[in-house]
Amino acid sequence: MLLVITANEEVIAESYDSADAKDKKVTEVNSAGAPGCPNKYNPYHVCSEYCYDHWREGTPENRLSESYLRKRRRMLAKFPLPEPWVEVYDAGMARHYYWNQDTDEVCWVSPRHPIAVIGEAAPRLAKELKERIEGGAVADAQEKKNDQGKPLKSALSKRKRRNSDESDDGGRADSSDEDLSKLEEMNDRDKLRRARRKGIDPMDPAAYGDVPVGKWSSGLHAHDKTGADVTAGGPLFQQRPYPAPGAILRQQKKKDDD
Repeated sequence: MLLVITANEEVIAESYDSADAKDKKVTEVNSAGAPGCPNKYNPYHVCSEYCYDHWREGTPENRLSESYLRKRRRMLAKFPLPEPWVEVYDAGMARHYYWNQDTDEVCWVSPRHPIAVIGEAAPRLAKELKERIEGGAVADAQEKKNDQGKPLKSALSKRKRRNSDESDDGGRADSSDEDLSKLEEMNDRDKLRRARRKGIDPMDPAAYGDVPVGKWSSGLHAHDKTGADVTAGGPLFQQRPYPAPGAILRQQKKKDDD
């Protein structure tokens, strides 16, 4: 006896205040995706409320073509389903697939068919992939946030120690603590506003740390600012692509002698 299960047999008995709440609940409960969505086979697709509203119930089983039904009956007659496999109709794909009730594996043809490929259902893989990606993104964002806070905290700690050493009374130390707590709470937007208010380039480390304001030549040696080579035997002289004047004169003299 062939057992056929319809993919949209799931019934939710609760009542909801609004249609939006009902659709959201159906989306959360039905892990197989929207009944009429034709993209459920894609492991990178997770059905949203749009799938439920747009595709709705999909293609009814009574609208399937006679040629498809004939091929299906011939396939099942030649390769009958073993226990505990059952046939399930997918209204989104407008065809049947086969489900193992014990292992929750699925297959597009009878598992006894020579071309059968048995695996996990695509909606489940899509859900697991989405959760894994979202979890990794949250972890990366938290790690990046912690890394961004380390240089600021280090600079603020140095400033706090310097202010404590230079302070002669406790009032200045208390003021430094207040400034420290305020700066620690600054986000990227606050840092940008602070830099603009002080007329500092936002890319300058002075915009977000306790360092002097620099200019384009900061950190260069004196002879580097001119862009010229300081010695005749310097690296720029040695890397010229043409011969030295002395070599040219010697070659010319050799030709004259010949």
